[in-house]
Amino acid sequence: MQLIRTTLAILAAATLAACATQTPVQPGKHMLVRDLSDKLLMQFDYPTDELCAKTAVAMRGSIYKAGCSQTSSAEPLNTRATLRYTPPGVMVQAHYLDMALCRRMNAQMSAGVELLDACKAK
Repeated sequence: MQLIRTTLAILAAATLAACATQTPVQPGKHMLVRDLSDKLLMQFDYPTDELCAKTAVAMRGSIYKAGCSQTSSAEPLNTRATLRYTPPGVMVQAHYLDMALCRRMNAQMSAGVELLDACKAK
């Protein structure tokens, strides 16, 4: 559970800091998050390439591998939720491998992150 809170905190902090931090922009608005065995766990659809890139860079060093893509993953992600990061008031569509992962990742939100639309099957 602590690991999940830490991951959410990293995502929230990266998104909140994105407006103030200059990071080389990687192309793509879709941040794909994989475990160390390269299994796709989550995808976050950001409104801009720059915000995706900054968030992915901030996740370096965590137990997850994150990178941006110009296209949505073709791998099946069966659950979704809508998050809002404040500030800057950015809405992000999040996709998860399954309902259990979605619920675990969103059970306790980090400061600055609000769950707008709870986990739903696609």
